Amino acid sequence: MKKSLGIIICVFLLCAGPLSAAEVKVGSNTPLSGKLSVYGEGFQQAMLLALEEVNAEGGIKGSPMQIVFEDNNSTAAGAVSAIQKLITVDKLPLLFGPAASSNFLAVCPIAQQNKTILIAAESAAAEISKCGSFVFRVFPSDALQGIGVAELTQTLKYDQVVLTYINNDWGVGLAEIFKKKFTAAGGKILDEFAHDEGKTDYRSEVLRIRKSNAKAVVNLTYIKEGATVLKQAYETGLKVQWLMGSASKSPKLVELAGEAAEGVIGTYPTFSQETPQYKAFKAAWEKKYPDKKIPVFGEYNYDMVKLTAKALRMAKSMAPEDLRKAMIEAGKGYMGVTGDKTFDENGDVGAVYGCWTVKQQAIQDYK
Repeated sequence: MKKSLGIIICVFLLCAGPLSAAEVKVGSNTPLSGKLSVYGEGFQQAMLLALEEVNAEGGIKGSPMQIVFEDNNSTAAGAVSAIQKLITVDKLPLLFGPAASSNFLAVCPIAQQNKTILIAAESAAAEISKCGSFVFRVFPSDALQGIGVAELTQTLKYDQVVLTYINNDWGVGLAEIFKKKFTAAGGKILDEFAHDEGKTDYRSEVLRIRKSNAKAVVNLTYIKEGATVLKQAYETGLKVQWLMGSASKSPKLVELAGEAAEGVIGTYPTFSQETPQYKAFKAAWEKKYPDKKIPVFGEYNYDMVKLTAKALRMAKSMAPEDLRKAMIEAGKGYMGVTGDKTFDENGDVGAVYGCWTVKQQAIQDYK
């Protein structure tokens, strides 16, 4: 039987009573092994930093807060097993959902059916907006990111591109939104195809791109897959402008792809790094993890925990409806590291999109 990675010390009050003396536990359905573990370690570190601060501030009404981490092995099946354990065995009323939209979409019906609060910090598929009233996310929907990628492509004056995307709910949904916006503005898709997750050889995909004679390729993918495509394209001498999304924006992409990543341009939901919130987060991160760079989506995982703690402090009880109302109230005007976390009627937040690039082997803002 898979062992929970959380530290479970005492039994939490499960019924619809006031929050009080017992340790306040929430769950996290996290990819600590498997193909998404390249992200998962950073997610966990950001959550633990926020948790440390929450408890230093007095926890939840004087009780310490605890996160029970359950490894989902980066798969939809693993995510389902993890949420079932967190709900039925650990009996936790509030959970942080899995990364990867496919995995999140596999578990959100379970959370909704059990009236368990489920929160995402990086899952972006537009379909998540339909998950239900107990589902929230602090990361913006692809409905916004797809438009951002299309606008970037048009700004750079590429009116003909190849479109490739990772073959899952996130990739397919983001590609559809991009294509709709791009073609409506007069753009032409020279070729379009999905690529599978987890492969180590994308040379056939690179050859297909070469045959298109495209000057630019929109590649909506993850870190490892993106790095492999870039490296293998570079090795074959393919010279195109690579345009990517937020899931590829990581120092790990540069580490894995090396010089093949130079010149990539992408979009990402942006937020000011000059706010007091961001400066405090950065200082705290550097103190706790002096040898580690802030990971991709790290700020969102940090905000998720801090906002959740605010909601738990506001909640009248642990009853599902009280928790749901508290999440909505806590989000109103909440300015986190990543900006305003006010939830709309679908549990979504807004966003402003910026651009990033790889220059001199480092992720930088594109201007």
